[in-house]
Amino acid sequence: MPPRTLTVLAAIKPGEEKALRAVLRPIGDDVNGSRLPAVGRPHIAFPRSERIHFARLAILSDPDRGPGRHRLLYASVFDGSLDAHLAEIVSLTSNLDAIWGCCEGYAGAASFAAFMKARAHEPSALYIAFRDETVASIQGAISARRARDQARDAGVPDPPTSPPGAMDAIGAVTARVIRAAPILRDVVVAVAENGLANVYRGTLKVLASLDRYTAFRLLNRVTRNRLPPRQSPFSSASLDTCAAPTPLVPGDEIPSDRDPEFREDVVTQNQLTLVTVIQPGATARVRAVMSAIGSYSTRLSPKGSLTGVSTIHFVRWVIVDGGKRLVMVSDYDGSWENYIDEFAEMILSGLDAIWETAFGYPPDGARDLPAFKQFLRSHQVPAEVFYSAYPEQTVLNILHDTGAAYR
Repeated sequence: MPPRTLTVLAAIKPGEEKALRAVLRPIGDDVNGSRLPAVGRPHIAFPRSERIHFARLAILSDPDRGPGRHRLLYASVFDGSLDAHLAEIVSLTSNLDAIWGCCEGYAGAASFAAFMKARAHEPSALYIAFRDETVASIQGAISARRARDQARDAGVPDPPTSPPGAMDAIGAVTARVIRAAPILRDVVVAVAENGLANVYRGTLKVLASLDRYTAFRLLNRVTRNRLPPRQSPFSSASLDTCAAPTPLVPGDEIPSDRDPEFREDVVTQNQLTLVTVIQPGATARVRAVMSAIGSYSTRLSPKGSLTGVSTIHFVRWVIVDGGKRLVMVSDYDGSWENYIDEFAEMILSGLDAIWETAFGYPPDGARDLPAFKQFLRSHQVPAEVFYSAYPEQTVLNILHDTGAAYR
């Protein structure tokens, strides 16, 4: 069973945002438990978890509830059942009330599972780099590789291994065929839910810059599908890159009270959380694009690569607030700049397809890279807490350690 995701948005009680942030910040500062927590200070013992791959807690603006209102985002990727994951969160948290007691509707640990389920949102599209790996299998593969490295350093030769045989290759091909088989059903469901025109146009929009794949190149030629010409040779980005984010156009929103001490690129892995506002009447188009991305990533994408981007562990897009907003939650390797550059290089038309209906999206989309980055910065939400079960490992490391590169 592949890892599962949980995305919860819980309204924070009026006036409780600062108190909640004061509780979460120390947890995030020592998320791996390298220091003993201060007596009485709430903490979440994430390193004791046997099933959580990634988790984050972030505070978002909540404009639908009024000025100055906020909500708490909890987003995780985990193995096993949702009930087991929620029970584990309770067992790992020293003072559940100190965190969730700031949220409306929370009534204590006994009803925590029901509280979370009532505020959970299913992803509209989800990519998993390693669908067949658990926290235990990844950590086990890392430990085995380290043991081999230590033995090699001590002069012990590697044990003999045999290359994959014909049956292994046949098994791998069979598994890919089985995984891809439901793609036609995905298309039928997407058309029924979003309309044929939206699915057709959304899929072509995603594929417009993917001519490096033979099948997509042929489809683009047959349908005369290509990126539209740029509207201007100049960037539409503001020259002032130091000012606090403000709405880019009427109808746009800033989803976070950006902390001047916000930190990023401090570990091998990083997180990106984005909240954008969908223009009225465009929700079905966005859902159709999500269907195309979700179907491809689930049925066709190889291990450790989303159309050539091999720095993403998990990424999901969630449509919330009755179709008004789109939330992106990503766990990735390397710096923010390199991550966005790679996305723009490898999946340019996909980026336009996802966000072209968002308020404030640049006229020339991701081809205007400075303006695109400004758009993302304006809609980014810093995480108060960000946890990874294997924080020093990249996607390529895990691909090698688990042997997935050879399957």
